This record gives sequence, structure tokens and C-alpha cells, in this order.
Amino acid sequence: MNTASPAYRWNILLLLSASQAIAYIDRVNFSVVGPELIRDHGFSTATFGFLQSVFNWAFTASLLLAGPFTDWVRPRISYPLGVGFWSLATALCSTSTAFVPLAFFRALVGIGEAPMIPSGSRVIRETFPQKQRAFAVGTFFAGNKIGLTLGIPFASIVLVNWGFQWVFYTTGSLGLLWLALWFLVYRAPPREVEKPTQAQAQIRWSTLLRYRTTWGVMLGQAGYLYIYYVFATWLPGYLVLQRGMSVLATGFVGMLPFLIGTICVVLGGWAGDRLIARGWRVTIVRKGFGVGGLLGATIFTIAGAYSEETVLAVTLLTLSVASFSFSTAALNSMPIDVAPPHIVSSLVSLQNFGGNVGGSFAPVVTGLLISSSSDFTLPLLVAAGVALVFGCGSYAFIVGDLDRQLVAPEDEPALPVAARRAT
Repeated sequence: MNTASPAYRWNILLLLSASQAIAYIDRVNFSVVGPELIRDHGFSTATFGFLQSVFNWAFTASLLLAGPFTDWVRPRISYPLGVGFWSLATALCSTSTAFVPLAFFRALVGIGEAPMIPSGSRVIRETFPQKQRAFAVGTFFAGNKIGLTLGIPFASIVLVNWGFQWVFYTTGSLGLLWLALWFLVYRAPPREVEKPTQAQAQIRWSTLLRYRTTWGVMLGQAGYLYIYYVFATWLPGYLVLQRGMSVLATGFVGMLPFLIGTICVVLGGWAGDRLIARGWRVTIVRKGFGVGGLLGATIFTIAGAYSEETVLAVTLLTLSVASFSFSTAALNSMPIDVAPPHIVSSLVSLQNFGGNVGGSFAPVVTGLLISSSSDFTLPLLVAAGVALVFGCGSYAFIVGDLDRQLVAPEDEPALPVAARRAT
């Protein structure tokens, strides 16, 4: 039984959300300095695009090891190690304007950020009871939207006033402040508390792929992150190229969906926890919020794609972002619900590996479809289709019983899903 005090839980929650915000500030700072690299240091747009992709490749590949590493050393070590590593790598980006060193440092940033979600998810598992877990997950993931909202103006101000190097000095130093607070606040639970049963102990990283729920959360997350990345990477371009907005107007209008999305992430987690506290089954709540949010995003995206009036189109697409944001807490709570304590981070890392593999195609496929059709209608329809088929389909029909934890595969007579009621 969890005995953490409310004050401790709030402090942990603020640290978790802050780590996501800092991570996304350190991701987006390169987008701000990109024009200077292209204008003053001989980078082509293609070269800079490849430089941006290096981070995604390193981050996605590292997720496969980040989960087992976190389960092995526990978040007490993996979390601060990851934050410190990526913060140092961010600061090192200030030392060069050449392609090879920058690509190397950006890859290190991706490697360092990989343990963040598995570590944070395990901290939530050990700190919050199930009836409060979705709110914690929602607040954790709301941090990335806060980072997107604050990161661009922050880095822009630093770039204009102090120059290229100081963008990386200042954003990299944010992690050092986080480390000081982490070591001051976090208390690791005794190992006996997280000791698995004999049946649970047979579940390893290598056996997780035998469960249909593992494949369900991986494929479902691919659908969720695909539509998310389409909006995160192409919404400004849509507003300028499709709707004829100025760059300045795009900055304000493009920020609005993510501000609303931040609220919806937290609200979705809070609402889910309220229903579970009232006795609703975890499976019904998680799948209802997850599938419902992605289905709403599908409908709003299709409607926005065919809308000819700018205000209506932007409103519908904002509702799409709000809708899939409302599902965020439920979707990212699923592996925490079903995984035994010793393997939580591994299942979370698999979910996010699958999601980022799918999501990594979104910017490229969208760009190719725009080039071929000279219009955003088809790319938006494809995003809606991926969210519907992979997102709704996988979370609704492949993910199994979320009211029970996974057990050893040989204990399951058919499709293995769960065996022991989560507590």
C-alpha cells in the first residue's frame, strides 16, 4: 500500500512535469537557431533537416534499452543520470557550428532523454495509487506541451540578445536546477516493496512481446503519435501555406491548440481518476477515454481538412488537438496498470518505442503528400486514418484486460493478457 504524503506527491508531480518541459525546451532550441545555421554557417535546408532527424533516431533506438536499464538501476539513478547527460550534451552544442560535432551532440541529447518517460512512469507507479494515477500521468505529459509553448520564445529571446552559444548554455543549465531539486525531494522506496511474486518474476523484457497487450499499446501509440507529430511539425506550415497567415499571426494561432491541449491532458487524467475512484473498471475508463479521444481527433481532423473557411478550419483542428490530448493520460497509464512493478519501465519503453517509430514517419510522409498534392487535405486525411486504424483499432481490440496485471506466459491458456487484479 502506498503511504506517500500528499505534499510529497505534489513535489514529485512538479518534478516530473518539469523534466518533460525542460526536455522539450532542449529539443526545440535547435529549431530556433536553425535559420542562423542556414544563413551564416553554410547549412542547406536538407542538411539541417537531417540534423534534426538525428535526435529522433537516437531517441527512438535508445528507448529499447532505456526501459530495462531503468528497471535494473531504478529511477533513483536512471532519472538524474538521463537529465544530467542530455543537459550536458545540450550545452556542448554551443561549442561548434560544424555538422559532424552538432550531429554527435544532438544524438547524445536523444540518448539522454530516452530514460525520462520510463523513469517517470515508474516513479508514478511507486508514488501514486491507481485511482490517482491518470492525473499524475496527465500532468507528467502536460510538461511536454508546456516546453513547446515556452521553448521557442525563450530560445528566441536568448538568441537575439546573447547569441547562438548562449541558447545552449541557458537551456542546458535548466537541467542542473532540476537535478538539485530531484536529489532534495525524491525518496526511493525499499526494494522489498517492489519485489515481484514468483509468477511475475518470470516476466522479462524479452518475454513482454508475447503479450497481445504489449503489441496493442505499441501499435496504438504509433497511431497516437503519428497524428500528434503531424500537428507538432506541420501546423505552422499549414497556417502559412494553406491559410495564408503571416509568420507573426502563425506564432500566436499555432500556440493556441497546444495551450488548450495542455489543459485537456490534465483534465482527461483527472476525469479518469474520478471515475475509477467511484468504482468504474479500469479497462472501461482507460479504453473509453483513449479510444474516444482518438476517435474525436479523427472526426475533427477530417472535418477540418474539408473546411474552406479559415476560422472554422482552425477551430476544428484545435478541437482535434484537444481531443487526442484528452486521451493522453489514459493511453500512457495502460502499461503502468498492467505491468508488475519490476518491469513497468520496460513495458513503457516498448510502448513509446512503437509510438516513436510510427510518429517518426509523420513529418516525412506529410511533406511528401504536400509536395505531390500541393494541398494539406490528403495529409490530414491520412493522419486521421492512421489515428483511427492504429490508434482506435489497437487500443480497442488488441489491448486486453487492464484490471489485471500480466503473469508468466505459460500461465495463460490462450491470448495472454492478465492474471492478477491491479492494486
